Amino acid sequence: MIAYLLASLPTPRLAEPPALEPATFLERCRGFVSEERWRDLDELLAARSEGQGAASTAMPDRAPRDGSRPDRPRDPVARTWHDLSAQIDDAVAIQRGANTRRDPTPYLQRPSGYRVDLVEAVERAFGAQNPGARERALDELRWRLADELALGEPDGFAALYARAVQLRVAWRWAQWEAAAGWTALETSLRTLEAPHA
Repeated sequence: MIAYLLASLPTPRLAEPPALEPATFLERCRGFVSEERWRDLDELLAARSEGQGAASTAMPDRAPRDGSRPDRPRDPVARTWHDLSAQIDDAVAIQRGANTRRDPTPYLQRPSGYRVDLVEAVERAFGAQNPGARERALDELRWRLADELALGEPDGFAALYARAVQLRVAWRWAQWEAAAGWTALETSLRTLEAPHA
């Protein structure tokens, strides 16, 4: 049944705004997956709306006060993605910690498993010429990992979850606006110039 759902969903592209909103995606999935799997999809997409991703979660301004971490997903496919994403976030936190001379330890999620290729890809992303290119490289890594995840079950839940991951990444890029970026840059420059004025 999931194969029919996948065929009816638009295929996302990283550089293009998705043709489907998160709520519509979730509503279409509801009748095709168990409640547990639907909750895992919902939590993945809810994390997107809260701004999670390499730019915002890998090195937040402060660690959670109670030391808590979100619960691991229930479905094995969702847990696999959770661990892969956490490995990326940990590598980002380590890179940012090295760049800012901050201890990344409070921000590390310590997922199960370790992939050297993810760490190397994050290191390459941090060698990018600008933050936009770095974010693009990190999201291309996420996209590739979602494709890998889908290979495990190309007509099943793994492919559907991978599609949700890719939609999440595409929605993130669709929300970025040049005007907002210039405003943020101007604010940052004023902050840097203030002590010297």
